[in-house]
Amino acid sequence: DRPDAPRALRLSGLSGTSLSLAWDPGWDGGLPQHFLLRADGPDAPPPPAHLVTSGFSLTLGGLRPDTPYDVTLRARNARGESAPVRLRAVTSGREMAPKNPKFEPEGGGGAW
Repeated sequence: DRPDAPRALRLSGLSGTSLSLAWDPGWDGGLPQHFLLRADGPDAPPPPAHLVTSGFSLTLGGLRPDTPYDVTLRARNARGESAPVRLRAVTSGREMAPKNPKFEPEGGGGAW
């Protein structure tokens, strides 16, 4: 059978130029499956980005800050595709700083 649609498509992180997405797989139809992800938005790479993964998460990079994107996800196996699931997500207004910045003392790194 064709696979069931992925469940619980969600935004797991974002920055000014990326969206991190995660989902739970539906029933695979008894066959190996992979996932097709499409992002449509202003200045999305032409044609709109189509990405394939066998995992349950993916980060879309190279996006514009403070911009909405319509994300569509489908499961596919040898018998066909699932129904789509959709999510609208907006990149942040600016690029985020690293989560664990490294601080070093001035003057080349002696003891504090």
